[in-house]
Amino acid sequence: MDEPIALAPGEGEVLVDEPSRSSRIKAVRAELLLSESSYGPDESGPRPHIHRQHADAFYVLEGGLTFRVGSDVRELSAGAFVIAPPGLVHGFDIGPEGVHHLNIHAPGHFYAKLARARRDGIPFDAADGDTFPPPDDGGRPAADGIVLGPGEGEDFGTTVLKAALPEISLLEFEVKPEGGVSPHFHKRHSDSFYVLAGGLEIHLGDDVFRAGAGSYALAPPGIVHWFRNVSDAPARILNLHTPGGFAEYRRELQTLREQSVEPDRAFFERHDIFDVD
Repeated sequence: MDEPIALAPGEGEVLVDEPSRSSRIKAVRAELLLSESSYGPDESGPRPHIHRQHADAFYVLEGGLTFRVGSDVRELSAGAFVIAPPGLVHGFDIGPEGVHHLNIHAPGHFYAKLARARRDGIPFDAADGDTFPPPDDGGRPAADGIVLGPGEGEDFGTTVLKAALPEISLLEFEVKPEGGVSPHFHKRHSDSFYVLAGGLEIHLGDDVFRAGAGSYALAPPGIVHWFRNVSDAPARILNLHTPGGFAEYRRELQTLREQSVEPDRAFFERHDIFDVD
C-alpha cells in the first residue's frame, strides 16, 4: 500500500531553489504531480505548448500571471484557477509583482520525468514528458479550458467546484470550527488537501498531522483519512481528487439534498467512498 504524504509549509522535493525563483514537488504519483513555485517579476514563464495525454492546471496563491489559454490571454490574480486539458495550447508570463502558485499535472508521471531531468541537467526529450510545441492547427479551442477568478466555479454553498475533468476533480471549500469529515477511504483515487487559510487536524492512517496554511496532505487509495477543524476560525482548503470522478458525486449529492433524500451506503460506495465500520 502506498504511503500518505504530509508536508509542512515550504517542504517538498526541491526542483529549483534560487533567490528569484523556487519550486518544490509536493506529490509525485502516477495520477498526480503537484508542485509549489515562486517566481520574481523578472523571471520568464514557459512558452506556449501542449500536452497530449495530461491536463495542466494552476492555482495562484499570491501575485499574478498573464496566462494564455488557446487564443485567449487572461490576467490571473490571487485565488484564480486555470486548467488546460490535453491538446490545449497554454503558457504564461509572470506578473509585475511576481507569482506564488500551485501547478497540477494529472496524470503526473509524464511531466515528473521532464521536471527532474531539467533540474539535474540530464538530456531528456520533452516529447517523452508529454510536452510539445503548439500544433499547426492551433490545438483545441480556448473554450475547452477552464479559467476562473477568485471564488468562481460551480457553487455548492461552502464548496466551490473548480474542475470536473476525467483527470482531476478540484474543489475549494470552507471548514467551520469543529467541522470536518468522518473516517473513510477510496479504492480507486487519491484524495489530497492544500490548506489555503486556517488549519486542520488531518488523520492519515494512524498518523495525525497538524496542517496550517501552506501545508499539504495526500491520502492514497486504501488509506483511511479524515479531518477536523479544531481551531476557532474557519479554514479554507483546496481539495484534489485524482483521477477525476468525485465531481459527479458532489453534484449528485447536492441533488439528493435538494430533494431531502438521505443517500445510502451504496450511493457512497458507487462513488468510491467507503466508510470505516
